[in-house]
Amino acid sequence: MPRLLPSPLPALLLIGIGTAATLAACGGKDGPAAMKGPQGPLVVGTVVLTPRPMDRMIMSSGTLLPNEAVNVLSEVSGRITAIGFEEGRTVGAGQVLVRINDDDLQAQLRKAELGVQLAEQDEQRKKQLLAVSGVSQEVYDQSRIQLESLRADADNLRALIAKTTIRAPFNGRIGLRQVSVGGFVSPNTLIASLQQTDPIKVEFTVPERYANRLGAGGRITFTVDGDTSTYQGEVFAMEPAVDASSRSVRVRARAPNRDGRLTPGSFAHVSVRLDRIPDALVVPTEAVIPDIQGQKVLLMKNGRVKSARVTLGDRLEDSVQLTSGVAPGDTVITTGLLAARDSMLVKPGAAGAVREAPDSTDAQQEQ
Repeated sequence: MPRLLPSPLPALLLIGIGTAATLAACGGKDGPAAMKGPQGPLVVGTVVLTPRPMDRMIMSSGTLLPNEAVNVLSEVSGRITAIGFEEGRTVGAGQVLVRINDDDLQAQLRKAELGVQLAEQDEQRKKQLLAVSGVSQEVYDQSRIQLESLRADADNLRALIAKTTIRAPFNGRIGLRQVSVGGFVSPNTLIASLQQTDPIKVEFTVPERYANRLGAGGRITFTVDGDTSTYQGEVFAMEPAVDASSRSVRVRARAPNRDGRLTPGSFAHVSVRLDRIPDALVVPTEAVIPDIQGQKVLLMKNGRVKSARVTLGDRLEDSVQLTSGVAPGDTVITTGLLAARDSMLVKPGAAGAVREAPDSTDAQQEQ
């Protein structure tokens, strides 16, 4: 009995149905895909290059220091009889901080002063006798030397007595007290610390290549952690030598601190102004395209894309200076750079207006 072969009609029928479905999905010859015309211009973000002043700045980190600081110590040993300050309060220059018992020194001084009186009388008698040749010059000289020696001893005692009264050397805020009335102090005993914080110093470093562009009178701005305010300072001194390990130079500036908000020891974020470029052309950093040949930007000329090779100047926090390859008034494309190609039609973004390049007056360069 002959073997029956399967009929090809079902398979052909399925292929036909699939083709019809595909044509229906694509709209056929008259579907939406066939009706789509040429694509419109690429929408991009742009900036217009406008010459404007630009401060050349460097960023550094620093530390706040007191304008003056000392540890209050005694120069003599003795027992404390009085304390003339309150912890954490402001004291004035010359204010008595601590008094130390000086009874023994006062007694020695009275004895020394009596010795001086006797020596003065003896020196006067010898001087009169010398005038009439009653004593030799040698005898008179001995009495005079004795008088001067006793006077020196008395002056030394007065100096020691003065050291028993400890006074503030300058206006400032005194710290925590480490002694009490009745306690015994010696020259190595810490009584308290005294700091003058108005003005306050800011110490920071700059790379050696910038050292010759910064000097006394230079302006800085700085911020501290936990404080949103920006403070101003003025450079007053620089280390004369470059640190060989870090290749940097230490710099100090002063800033007013009348309200006491700035605390010595705090970390400071410092911005140092080096100089000003009066007519810089600046674009956002993202507008610059690096490639194997260097750097370029995309310009919008007559509604089309045109690439331009550029040379970069100072790099700022979020923008960069262009020193060649562009001119004032050029429109630089800042977004849509991956899709843009030379001669492609483009138009500014949906906001409609072409914005200007970012203001670079307060821009900051990273160290």
